[in-house]
Amino acid sequence: MSGGNLSPRQKMINMMYLVLTALLALNVSKEILDSFVTVNNGLETTKGTLKEKVDGTYKTFAQYASENKEKYGAAYTQAAELQKMAAEVIKEIDGIKAEIIVQTEGVKIDKVYANDTILNLRYVNSKDNQEAITHVMIGSDETKPKEGEHSAVDLKKKLEAFKDKIKAMANKEPKNPTLSANMDKMFNFEKEKEAGSTGAEVSWEVKNFYHVPMAAGITILSKIQTDVRNAENEAVNYMLGNVEQKSFKFNTLAAIVKPQSSYVTVGSKYVAEIFLGAYDNQNIPDVFICGPGAYVDTTSKPPKIVGESTKLPMNGAKALLEQVAGGAGLRKVSGLIKFKPVGGEDQYQPFETEYEVAAPNLVVSPTKMNVFYRGVDNPVDISVAGYSAKDIQPSMSNGSLSKAAQGFIVKPGKDPKATIGVTVTNPDGSKKSLPGLEFRVKNVPDPKPYFGGKSLADQTIKKTELTAAAGVLAKMVDFEFDLKFEVIEYTVSANLSGNFVSETVKGAGVNGTVSQMFGKIKTGQKVFIENIKARGPDGSLRPIGTLSLKVI
Repeated sequence: MSGGNLSPRQKMINMMYLVLTALLALNVSKEILDSFVTVNNGLETTKGTLKEKVDGTYKTFAQYASENKEKYGAAYTQAAELQKMAAEVIKEIDGIKAEIIVQTEGVKIDKVYANDTILNLRYVNSKDNQEAITHVMIGSDETKPKEGEHSAVDLKKKLEAFKDKIKAMANKEPKNPTLSANMDKMFNFEKEKEAGSTGAEVSWEVKNFYHVPMAAGITILSKIQTDVRNAENEAVNYMLGNVEQKSFKFNTLAAIVKPQSSYVTVGSKYVAEIFLGAYDNQNIPDVFICGPGAYVDTTSKPPKIVGESTKLPMNGAKALLEQVAGGAGLRKVSGLIKFKPVGGEDQYQPFETEYEVAAPNLVVSPTKMNVFYRGVDNPVDISVAGYSAKDIQPSMSNGSLSKAAQGFIVKPGKDPKATIGVTVTNPDGSKKSLPGLEFRVKNVPDPKPYFGGKSLADQTIKKTELTAAAGVLAKMVDFEFDLKFEVIEYTVSANLSGNFVSETVKGAGVNGTVSQMFGKIKTGQKVFIENIKARGPDGSLRPIGTLSLKVI
């Protein structure tokens, strides 16, 4: 009942059966018998699921046979015979179940069995009744179980015939010894030693149906039905696959790992499909990829490449694709695989794949200089290694972030700090937020005042330079941004003939009064350019210092 290459579902069913038979060896309570209701309902659900699955396979088989009778017709005829035989066995067991419940409860058959549905064990009162199932399936003499309708002997014969039919299919060329062995394990009717001190051998019929609680017997019958459906599934899938196998022979298997992405960030998931690929290393296909502007016309019969194509070199039965990454961005490759099944005609299989080309990127982050300036457009490049630009969505606190022709533009707000965060879209469509980077936010530094070519570092000015000066300038010195500050006003002060004279000028230029003052200043005297106010790009007014110059 176990081992071999049984499916996980069948192994689970077999394990449930072992638990069931172990419970039968005990003097079980009514509460334990009630638990058989749960087990039986689970088996009924599994039986229904298996039927839906195998019905889908039959439907596919029938469609293939109608489209290509020569290829699929004979195999489908066998599959239809198997389908009929399995249905008969299932119906026979349903009839046995119904008769057992009828004799247990003393009700009419239409109260128990209608529309191919058996009354749920939940509604049966005498779940511990052992007489009805013994009477229906075994008879009065356990050494000579009765034969005929609804008997365990007759049921075993039908199951053996069903098993033999599947084994006969499995033993045809090409043989499937695994399927044949699974049938022997699934439908094992050999005598077994009875639990107890004597250890006498008992028949399959007696072990399963002689003086067992009715609820347990019904559950065993449900388990047998599930075995029938499972065996039917294995067999019909094998028959359909065997026809396909004859179409193209494979002699080599290779493990294939197909990752959604070969680049994974910390905290995200590495997701890959792992499967076996089959190919014939003695029947080498031809692989063609589309040239520039070409495409695969899949509406054509057979598919064809419209435009220029390139035939790839082969390494055994595997094509080798090599392309020079000429520029960054998403690259798509499409083409056709041409192969010829043994004894058949040329077949064409379209394919398409894509890959991302990223430019080499060196990132150096001076952590002490991570600064955004208020009032100006701060250009930034935002990227995440392993993700294309289309899969990156940046965000910002304390300010605004907008897309530019190249990268992004940051405009910080009033707070002293701002954070740039990123949400990335993974290959599987899931999104992940990455830890943000914090930046300091500062005002643009003050510009430096200049007058007559002189700055704060200068102490003297020639008389000719003074009289020729056109006005006061506000310049940004050694600053990354090319910013323009407008001088709004300034004051000129000087000692003329013992009197301290002061003139406030609106704007940056020199007015007539100031020009007259400059004409009267003598060598050795000082002139003061003070109270200089400049307006920045953000509209704010700033005092930018005082120039004290001695006329020489």
